[in-house]
Amino acid sequence: MEIKGNRVVFRWAAIISYVVGFIYVKYMAWGGGMLDNKFWSDHYGLRMCIFGVLFMLCVELFAYKAGVTYQSLADKKSSRVEPLIFLGCVLLQSIGLAVWNFHEDWELAQIFFWHFTIIYYILARTGLLAAGRSGILFLLDCFQGFCVIPVMNIFLRVVAVFKREAKHDENGNVVPGKKIPAKTVATILISLFIALIVCMYAFAQLSEASETFGKVGDTFFINLDKFFKQEFWDYTVENIVYIIGSIPVGWFLFSLVGGALNNNKPYITRDGFEEETQGCHQLPAYSAYIIIGSVCLLYTLFLGTAIYDFANHKGLFAATAHEASVRAVGSFWSLIRVVLLNFAILAASCLFSRKALWEEKITRILVTVLFVFALGFAILAACNLCGVYIAIFGITPRRIMSSWVVMNVIAWCILLIVRFYKKIPAAQIGIILAAVSFSAVVCFKF
Repeated sequence: MEIKGNRVVFRWAAIISYVVGFIYVKYMAWGGGMLDNKFWSDHYGLRMCIFGVLFMLCVELFAYKAGVTYQSLADKKSSRVEPLIFLGCVLLQSIGLAVWNFHEDWELAQIFFWHFTIIYYILARTGLLAAGRSGILFLLDCFQGFCVIPVMNIFLRVVAVFKREAKHDENGNVVPGKKIPAKTVATILISLFIALIVCMYAFAQLSEASETFGKVGDTFFINLDKFFKQEFWDYTVENIVYIIGSIPVGWFLFSLVGGALNNNKPYITRDGFEEETQGCHQLPAYSAYIIIGSVCLLYTLFLGTAIYDFANHKGLFAATAHEASVRAVGSFWSLIRVVLLNFAILAASCLFSRKALWEEKITRILVTVLFVFALGFAILAACNLCGVYIAIFGITPRRIMSSWVVMNVIAWCILLIVRFYKKIPAAQIGIILAAVSFSAVVCFKF
C-alpha cells in the first residue's frame, strides 16, 4: 500500500488519529474521564459538540493539506456544495446537543444520526460519493463509508507512521536509506551517561553553595520520584483500557478519512455499478404490469376501508390518550412498511427491468399511481397524527419524531412523482431535506 499524497501530512494525521481515538473513547464513548466533574458528566451533548467541532476542523485541515480543496472537487465534477451542507448539519446537531443535551426518547436517534452525518460528510468532502453527489446510490455510498474504505485501507496508518519514503537518484534508481552505525548509538549512550554523572556532581556542589538552589533541586527530584513511583503508574493503569479501546477507533477514523483522500476516487462508481448490473436487466414491461397492478388493487381496497372508517369516526378519533398513542404508533409503522415496500419495488425495477419504469408510458402511469397511493397513506397518517392526536392530546418527543418521518415521506413521494415526468435530482433533494430538517428539529426545545 502506497501513499500517493504528501507523506508528511499523512504521517502527522496518522499520529493525531491516535489522540483523536483516545479522546473519543475516554471522554465520549465511556465518559470515564468526565465522571469526577458533575457538569461534564451531566452534559454529554456538550462533549459531543466539542469533539464534533474539533474533528471537523481536523478533517478540513487534513483534506486541505492533502490537496483536496473545494475547487478540486468542482474540477472532477463532484458537488462542492454538499460537503458544506452536511458540515452545517453536523454543526447544527452538535449545537442542539450542547444546548439541550438529548431529547427524551431521542437519544439513540441523535447518536446514530450524528455519527452517520459525520461519515457522510467525510464522503462528500473527499469526493468519494459514487455519483459525485448524493443520489439513488445512497445505500452504496453508506456501504463504502462504513465498510469498504476502512477495510481497504486497514494498513494505511501503519504505513503512514512507520514506512520510510524511498529516495531516488538522478537516474530514477532507489537509493538505500542511511543507517545509523551501532558505534554512533553506543557513543551517544555513553555520552549521555557521562553527562548525567557530571550534572549530578555539579548539582551536589551547587546545592552546598546555595540553599535556595538546593531546595529547588530537592523539590524537583521529590516530584520526579513521586511521578514515576505513583502518578505515572496510576495514570497508566487508569487509562490502559481507554488506550487499547482507542486503537480500533483511531484506525477506523484514519482509514476512512486518509483512505478516501489517498484514493481520491470512489471505490464503487455510478458507471461501474451500471456496468456490473447490466446483465440483471431482464424483466419485460408486463411483469411490472402484474406486480404493480396487484399492489395498486390492494391499496385501493385499503384506502376504501380507511375512508369508510373516517366517515364513521372509527379511524381517526380515540377516546383516550393511551388509545391515541397506540393508534399513532401502529399507523406510523404501517406507513413505514408500506413506503419501504414501494421504494423496494422501485429499486428492484431499476435493477431488473429492461427499462426504468418511468421511461415507458404505461409503466410510468402505474408507478405514478403506486406513489400516489403512498402519498395518500402518508397524508392520512399525518392527519391522524398531527391533525388529531397532537392537536387533542398534545406534543410528545415520540410524536415529533413520527411527524418528522411522515413529513419527509410526503416530500419524497412528491419528489418521485415529479421525477417520473421531469428530470430532477429527486434523490439528492430528498437526502439533503432529511438531513437538514432533522438537524434543525433537534435544535428546538421539546
